[in-house]
Amino acid sequence: MKHIIVPVDLSRNSKEALRYASHIALKAGASITIVHCYSLLLKAVIYTTKKGATEKDPEKWIQRRIEKIHIKLPGVAVDYKIIKGDVVDNLRRLVDTSSADLVIMGCQGAGENADTFLGSTSGAIIKTTNIPVLVVPPRFRFKGIDKVVFALKNPFVRDQETLDPIIDIRKIFNPHIQLLHLGADQEPSPEQNISVLPLINAVTRYGNDNFNESIFEYLSQYHADLLCVIRRKRGFLEKTLGPTRTPADKFSSEIPVLVLVGEEY
Repeated sequence: MKHIIVPVDLSRNSKEALRYASHIALKAGASITIVHCYSLLLKAVIYTTKKGATEKDPEKWIQRRIEKIHIKLPGVAVDYKIIKGDVVDNLRRLVDTSSADLVIMGCQGAGENADTFLGSTSGAIIKTTNIPVLVVPPRFRFKGIDKVVFALKNPFVRDQETLDPIIDIRKIFNPHIQLLHLGADQEPSPEQNISVLPLINAVTRYGNDNFNESIFEYLSQYHADLLCVIRRKRGFLEKTLGPTRTPADKFSSEIPVLVLVGEEY
């Protein structure tokens, strides 16, 4: 874990995500690139209608955040980019042209509510970005990573790179990792020859294969600092994440969620 991208929309949740990313970067010895994307159409509407006159200045907002990071967490290398255009397209391009190995962002953007867990932007980035994404829920403050819940149905993967982020977290924070094994045992495909079990400290089996219901019930009893899941092509997240917002009754978590890069089966 060497380079973290943090997309921001200047909302409170993106501020909390940046704070969280700064603590991770400090522990990992990683650098941060803050990314803000803006729409020319929105700026034109604000200018012509005079609405949004109190709109935050991205440059000033980001500079203030960087100053606070340097004061509270000296040693964290931070730069930023302000880019014209769509955040998802630009982020995908930035990931492809940089050495970034993790995206950390807020679950929700400005104007979201309690009925929504993932906003449309965070959901789209999770679904389309080729590196892991860690989403931070509103009002969550970093207090370390001592307990991790790794929730999945199939404990086998094809590529070692899929597990690299959780391996890094294990090395950096040395947390207790609890496998929440959902549903019935599944036979791995011939390509799936790497087990997550060497990373696991203990296993809890749930016969209920309702992903969200099982996770919510389990996390209400087992107080963890991070939830880890794998985005698979035909898995739960692929079915849940649509082109718009993800309602909290379909998927939600009160702790950050690390979404590992999915596999094509």
